[in-house]
Amino acid sequence: MSLQNVLVVKLGAIGDTIHAVPAVTALKALLPDCRITWCVEHRNAAMIECLSPVSRVIRLHTHGWRHGRHLSGSKSPWRSFRDIRDTHYDVVIDFQGLLKSAAVVRLARTGHRIGWDRESLREPAAARFYDEHVVAGSGHVIDRCARLVAPLGVTQPVPRVFPFQLPTSAVARAEKERGALDGRPFIMINPGAGWPTKQWPAERYAQVGRMVRERLAREVVVTHGPREEPLVERMRREDSRIRPLRLNLTELAALAGYTDCFLSGDTGPMHIASATGAPVVALFGPTDPVRNGPFHSDDIALHRTLPCSNSYKRRCDDAMHRCMDFTADEVFDAVVRRLQTAEAASAQ
Repeated sequence: MSLQNVLVVKLGAIGDTIHAVPAVTALKALLPDCRITWCVEHRNAAMIECLSPVSRVIRLHTHGWRHGRHLSGSKSPWRSFRDIRDTHYDVVIDFQGLLKSAAVVRLARTGHRIGWDRESLREPAAARFYDEHVVAGSGHVIDRCARLVAPLGVTQPVPRVFPFQLPTSAVARAEKERGALDGRPFIMINPGAGWPTKQWPAERYAQVGRMVRERLAREVVVTHGPREEPLVERMRREDSRIRPLRLNLTELAALAGYTDCFLSGDTGPMHIASATGAPVVALFGPTDPVRNGPFHSDDIALHRTLPCSNSYKRRCDDAMHRCMDFTADEVFDAVVRRLQTAEAASAQ
């Protein structure tokens, strides 16, 4: 098969975006001369712009457009639409499967549009925009995304490869923060969560951090994003010795490459850390770790088996959020186990 221009559409959160990277990487390996363009949300574009298989990135600010806002540094909808239509593509692949991404697929100039079938879609009407339909099947989202490139000749399953070439500024920031620790080993904790139902109490994250520092002789770096400062303050009231850091996505990826363990809920930063190869302990409640968990077999996903587990609800009828009711001791024990497997692997 000879393809010169391929358009990939994957919008949404950064974790969702990371899930499509192995499929795109495998397609580029199969067709090294093809030029891959990726339509991505503006807030996540920095990670895709340092992805080696991707030749061009088109930034879309769909969240702002829906709310009548224009983000500084982003293009207007009409200029973005012109960018999408300025090239004729041999194939367009919708890795998102929503009406908003299907609309982008429809807008593109192509005669071949690939997406999931109606039964695989959360918004089944999106299937009307595709020429070729693929059954998503079961398993991890990475494997589901990979099935979309199978019609183009990509062998399944695809390797879980994430060839990011991080900018020098991000690497420099990571080196600066390592220097501030005087070379001492550290773990990273990311206490934020995109959904209230994914949120583990900040105080318990702090308790785990204290145990790591006192029992395992490791520093604790707490990463956070915009509007997550209150979580950090709650942690500092529990343990004043934590080291809070606000990092952008590429800086977080660079620093995660050095951490002994990354502790988080089901979040975009957790998926970024897993993509860098960092040892991960992840806390899962309303989402299924089989489908959305960290990517490596040694990683640990703590998960309760309850009637409401894997509900994918952003709001919970149970004010106690029992699916996220892990004790600090449980989580600390998981961190210890993950550190042990990482140390054993590095000794081989």
